[in-house]
Amino acid sequence: MDILVMISQVLLYVCFAVLAGGFLLLLIPSTYRPDIKIAPYYFLISSIMVPIFAFIPVLDTTLFIAPRLGFGEALKVVLLTYTVGNAWNFTLIGSILLVLIIVLMRSMGNRISTSIVLALTFGLMLTIAWSSHAGAMEPFKGITGHFVHLAAISIWVGVVLVVGWFATNHDNWLTFLSWFSKVAIGCLVATGLSGILLMDVMVDGYTDSWMVSYGQGLLIKHLFLIPLVFYALLNGLVVKYFLSKDAAFNPIPWIRLEGIVLFVIFAMTAFFTQQSPPHGNYLTDDAISPLFQLFHGGIIDSSSTVGLTINLDIVYFFFLALLLVGLILLSIYKKASIVVTFLISCLFVVNVYIMVMISIVVR
Repeated sequence: MDILVMISQVLLYVCFAVLAGGFLLLLIPSTYRPDIKIAPYYFLISSIMVPIFAFIPVLDTTLFIAPRLGFGEALKVVLLTYTVGNAWNFTLIGSILLVLIIVLMRSMGNRISTSIVLALTFGLMLTIAWSSHAGAMEPFKGITGHFVHLAAISIWVGVVLVVGWFATNHDNWLTFLSWFSKVAIGCLVATGLSGILLMDVMVDGYTDSWMVSYGQGLLIKHLFLIPLVFYALLNGLVVKYFLSKDAAFNPIPWIRLEGIVLFVIFAMTAFFTQQSPPHGNYLTDDAISPLFQLFHGGIIDSSSTVGLTINLDIVYFFFLALLLVGLILLSIYKKASIVVTFLISCLFVVNVYIMVMISIVVR
């Protein structure tokens, strides 16, 4: 069931990205973006699937207590008394309204209707934030942090995915970059600040959290931010330079690559948010991450803490990381397939991850 919950959360975030990015781009005048051809049924399907994917955690909770109460009674209790159930009720109502408005919209370019459905999309994100672990632990800080985090990353990912996969040309690309680069920077800052807020709520110590699965997911997610920022700079600066020299240069593959890395971060977010947060006395034998145990299999208890050190092996991995960065730059210069560049980026993340893990000293 845990795997199903994780998959549902990844797909839920993708639905939000399609809705937020797609509707935002429809509000942008056509002279400030490439031509976008996205069928209305993408929005309709995303709207319909939001309450379905959001229901999976509700079902998980229901199945947990069903052996004592029976499934029907357990579902009633969860929907009426549990936060995750109450939040889902509002998710369902908001999704129904969103579907109705999309069906009744005469034109996807109508600014008033588009603004309304975009506002409803953010309202649905708020219901998801309400049902989150952070929202349950500290309602104001948790819900605020989760909502800002989800909204910022949905806008960034959504615009990148929609432009990357639904743009019919790269007309007005420099004009598009002029405003989207600022939006992406704003989303990155908002994601970072809200992430710090969420960690303050859910994590007692960042490095200590690496000993459990939640912290491992958090670490891997943060490591993928390195190539993400790199590709964001690539799309904002290098692509702009190439276009200024060659109007026929096609920048769409590179924004697709940025979208792929963002999707990986989405997946990692869905993974670690379903793990028990490292808060309080959490270091039991069952809680220790299998990944952490691969590198540190000694005795770990509730008093254990994580420290960092430097040795010769770390120096080797550091220079290997520099080599991989050079390979990424070479693949870009040679205009290699985005698959090749992405695989090298994954190797870079794996290399840095191993470098961090072998630098850990458990006290």
